[in-house]
Amino acid sequence: MRRLRCGQTLPVKLGLACMALSALAGCGGGTSNRQDPLSVRGSSYAAPLPEAKSIQEAYKPASSDEAPNPQVKYHVPPSFSFEDRPLSDNLSGSIEMADFEAAVIRSGYWSLLEGEKEYTVLAVPNGPFEAFKHEVKPDLMRPTGHSYLRGFIGQMILVGHWDMPTIRRKAAKKGGSVRVPTLAGPGHDVILKPTVFGDVEVIGKDGTVTLTGGGYPQSNGVLYMADSILPY
Repeated sequence: MRRLRCGQTLPVKLGLACMALSALAGCGGGTSNRQDPLSVRGSSYAAPLPEAKSIQEAYKPASSDEAPNPQVKYHVPPSFSFEDRPLSDNLSGSIEMADFEAAVIRSGYWSLLEGEKEYTVLAVPNGPFEAFKHEVKPDLMRPTGHSYLRGFIGQMILVGHWDMPTIRRKAAKKGGSVRVPTLAGPGHDVILKPTVFGDVEVIGKDGTVTLTGGGYPQSNGVLYMADSILPY
């Protein structure tokens, strides 16, 4: 076996080169639709995600006969949404969207949010989501509720990149609103309607919600927070 000047054998050097090429080519049996960070333009820009109100609101002062319950235990450092990361990464990083994240995973759409195709997600904070799950649809996260869950979550994932400028521009050309398909399929399109107050109303088949804030750019779409559950 011929040795090189650096002291490495030729097979070792070739092995390292193959490993590098395999990583660049995405070899190794990884998920084919998972986003490749090498194809995403890097960015250091980040925006703070909504505070974890669901944890802060759980605080209750301890009575005189109970152990101390300091409020500082319920403080959660802010989490951020990074423009150069996919929807899946930024959803995972938000405590306030933990219930919605779990529902997306269970409904079977998570792999789409890891990929390169663009989607617009209307996420729901923990508070409204928990209330809906306990008071309206107790079996939402159980096997018996899977069919409903898939349609319920699917209507909150819009096909395409719908940031605020795009919504306003296309709505202006369409008479004030624009119809957008969702992953729930035919019959479950939503209508995006900018209001005079500067926000956007989302009109679904069975009800409406309002988007709070201007949205968070993602490398594969847009992330919004809705003020409540979109009825389904």
